[in-house]
Amino acid sequence: MRIEELRTLLKARPFRAFTVFTPDGTPLVVWHQDFALLSPDGRTLWVYQRDYSCDMLDVMLIPRFALGAPDPAPPESAQQPGAA
Repeated sequence: MRIEELRTLLKARPFRAFTVFTPDGTPLVVWHQDFALLSPDGRTLWVYQRDYSCDMLDVMLIPRFALGAPDPAPPESAQQPGAA
């Protein structure tokens, strides 16, 4: 099912950015379908970022997808005083 979900997200019209989470929880944003490549058998996903870096993922190890980009972390100045 995960492979079909991914294909559906990549082929959506209009396209909506989505986030793929790696097994360690790292978010990878797919900004446009041109920034992702799914292997013909659907087992491997390459995700390119705007700086041309690339991550290769085993689709069966992707724990979850989310529509949109993750919220950025709050700036350090916005953190609670006295928090470590």
